[in-house]
Amino acid sequence: MSWGWITIRGLWPAGLLMVGGTIFANLVARIEALGALGARDQAADWVFAGAMGAAIAWALVFTYRLRLWEAGYGTFCRTCSGPTGFVQEGKVIYGRQLPD
Repeated sequence: MSWGWITIRGLWPAGLLMVGGTIFANLVARIEALGALGARDQAADWVFAGAMGAAIAWALVFTYRLRLWEAGYGTFCRTCSGPTGFVQEGKVIYGRQLPD
């Protein structure tokens, strides 16, 4: 498994959170600009900050899992032996399962 695919498979949810959070924050800001009832001041800022925080947390967790996999202590995929996919516990070094 190439490093490019590992990165894409691990970080696409973070990218989706960033894009979705930005779009949703823009929608909330437009609703606030129209004077919608029940809308709070600065709600769009909180939506954007929450989405960015979740995306950063996802990226940090993925980086942590990648470091564990690279060292041979993390979980790995049964199909491709990469750090993403269906999880299987065990000692793996660079995608190669070590014997017990």
